[in-house]
Amino acid sequence: MRGERSSRLGAPVGKGPPDFGRLDVTGSRPARVIVTPVDAPLYHPLSRRDIQRILSVLPAKTTMGLRSVSLLGDRLTARGVPVFASYRRRGFLRLHAVSRLPWRVPELPSHLLADIMRYGARAEAGEDGYEVTWPQESLRLFYTIGVLLPGLARHRREHEGRGEGGSIIRTLADDSPPWSVTDVSLRQWGDFLLES
Repeated sequence: MRGERSSRLGAPVGKGPPDFGRLDVTGSRPARVIVTPVDAPLYHPLSRRDIQRILSVLPAKTTMGLRSVSLLGDRLTARGVPVFASYRRRGFLRLHAVSRLPWRVPELPSHLLADIMRYGARAEAGEDGYEVTWPQESLRLFYTIGVLLPGLARHRREHEGRGEGGSIIRTLADDSPPWSVTDVSLRQWGDFLLES
């Protein structure tokens, strides 16, 4: 009768541990992905499922201590430039919604212009700055490699005790460095995103 009694965890004694889903040997749980609905023309280039899939293929040390990735409404700098990612505090990464409509950016340094065009954005210079348009899959790829991964890199540095000032991680401002990525990585991440 010993195997028929229940333990405090709900599993019959002698029948093994209960199945709580994927258990992480590091003792950390997968980060929550919190989605805040936004009204059109705003949208989140990455879905909850995209982020969960991306986090699941990264090394555990990259996401250790990450409590949540929140998909929030849009955010602009004082100059009107879109902010893509920000860091609330250790363990809390925020990705901001962007407009499906063309973006009007007052200025765009040449290195950032080259960076976004590499992902597939189109940028036309005008009298008052640039008009930037994105095919949906190109923006999704950019948000994976150029926004989420730098956000996770910032998280890792913070988790290791190498804190940084400011909350903005990625924007189209001139002080935002391009994220180095090879053509092979662009293609591999693009293929990975197409699988979902």
